[in-house]
Amino acid sequence: MELYIRIKDGKPFEHPIFGDNFRQAFPHIDTDNLPPEFARFVRVAAPTVGLFEVCEECVYELVDGVYTDIHNVRPMTAEEKAARIEQARANLRPNWTLNEETLQSSPPPRPTVKGAYPYKFNMETNQWLESDVPPFPSWVPSEDGLRYVAPTPRPEGQYRWDEPTLSWVAFNV
Repeated sequence: MELYIRIKDGKPFEHPIFGDNFRQAFPHIDTDNLPPEFARFVRVAAPTVGLFEVCEECVYELVDGVYTDIHNVRPMTAEEKAARIEQARANLRPNWTLNEETLQSSPPPRPTVKGAYPYKFNMETNQWLESDVPPFPSWVPSEDGLRYVAPTPRPEGQYRWDEPTLSWVAFNV
């Protein structure tokens, strides 16, 4: 991508201009021999900001004779991190737990005492309930009687159960 930026008082002014737009707006300027009030610009993709990081700003700076994006990312302060964790806690369903390192939530632990039927988690009541109805007709109670299991073990990775073929099918991500 061909980009240029205007320089005013020795600093980048406004935002980069696409090469075609630059040539239309400034047909008298030779892009191979730019005057001091213009410079080449190289776009740098924004970084992936971590869960407990903040991208404060993106500024344009001169690096190796070319202006470019400089993304300023910093770790959250202890107060910001605590606020983010508290916000995640506030959004938790009752009885769920929160992993404070990943902000992933987990339902209450599965019962460990065998009932008359295996357990399924009910999102409406927010609890594990005994269920005599498996998630799919081909599924059967596990050896310990605490859950239903497919006729074949799920492979590593992201798969979904396909009842018509009685097999695991990879997600198309």
